Amino acid sequence: MSLWQDFMSHDGYPMDKWAHYFPIYDRHFSWYRNKSLTFLEIGVARGGSLQMWQRFFGPLAKIVGVDINEKSKSYETPGTFVRIGNQADEQFLQSLINEFGIPDVVLDDGSHQMEHLAKTFNFLYPKLPKNGVYMVEDLHTAYWDEYGGGSQSRRRSSTYRRASSTN
Repeated sequence: MSLWQDFMSHDGYPMDKWAHYFPIYDRHFSWYRNKSLTFLEIGVARGGSLQMWQRFFGPLAKIVGVDINEKSKSYETPGTFVRIGNQADEQFLQSLINEFGIPDVVLDDGSHQMEHLAKTFNFLYPKLPKNGVYMVEDLHTAYWDEYGGGSQSRRRSSTYRRASSTN
């Protein structure tokens, strides 16, 4: 079953995903199916995507969800883990690495705040394995003032220069 078919037939916890992401997920994540990996999803929301990722990657995968909302802890299921904390907090991110190891794949669908995205990226990306994948969803918020973005934002420009310098 394809990831899209799995999403469409999912009857577990609710989830929201943009349809245009599914070919991207397939392209960049399929290599990891049925392999031992640590998958870190920032942003648990209503818990459904954790279940989808667990089915997609298979029984050898460690699926770790991160959210700032305490209620998200209730979405843990056998084989998935949820930790509560701020994605921009380096000590919290380090505690995840200490507990679960360095992630092979990071999917940031968290706060969408530009400052948070940059801090998370700057901390995690350099630690990823050579063939690791770091994906950020909903970057259209980079153009929205309420997320710390906007086309005229000086802070956004300097944040992205910092983030780009780690490549």
